[in-house]
Amino acid sequence: MELTGILSKEQWAEFEKELFDRFHINCTVYNTAGVGVTGKPNWCNRLCPEVKANKDSLAAICAPGNQNFMAQAKQTKKPVIGECDAGLIKIAVPIFVEGEFLGTAGGCGLLPEGGEVETFMIEKSMGLSEEKIAELCQGIGSMSEAQAEEMAAFIEDRLAQYVAGAVDNTDKSKSVSR
Repeated sequence: MELTGILSKEQWAEFEKELFDRFHINCTVYNTAGVGVTGKPNWCNRLCPEVKANKDSLAAICAPGNQNFMAQAKQTKKPVIGECDAGLIKIAVPIFVEGEFLGTAGGCGLLPEGGEVETFMIEKSMGLSEEKIAELCQGIGSMSEAQAEEMAAFIEDRLAQYVAGAVDNTDKSKSVSR
C-alpha cells in the first residue's frame, strides 16, 4: 500500500497545512524513500528553505536527519522527537497499515526551548557567512518538549483515524469483490 491509498495527495496537503497552522512548524508526510508526498512545504522560518534548496546542505543536514528519524520511527513504531544536525526540533511519527511501514508524518524547523542553531554545520555545508546565517535565523520560534509531545500525540491520533478509514475501505472492497 502507498500513502495515497490512505489519503489523496490533496488530503495529505490539507493535513500538513492543518499541522502547520496548529503547531507553526514545517510539516511533511514522507514516504519510505524519504520523499515528501505533497511537495508543498509550509515554512516556519527563513533558514529551512535555504538549507533544502542547497544540495550540499540538504545532503549534510536534512537527508541524514530524515533517514535517521524514519529508521527509528520504523523500528520502535513510536514517535521520535529530537534535533536535526542544524539544532532544530524534528518530530517523526510512523505510519503503519496492518504492520506495513509506509512512512512518517511530522515536522521540523523550530528551536528546542533554550536551544540554538548549529551555525557551524550550516556554514560548512552551505558556504554562507555567519552574518547571513544569523540573518536567516532571525525570528525562528521555539517549541517546548511538552509541545513537541502534544504535536506527536495529535499526529498519532489523526493517523489512526486515517488508517482505520483506509483499512475499512479496503475490507469493504474485498468483501464486495468476492
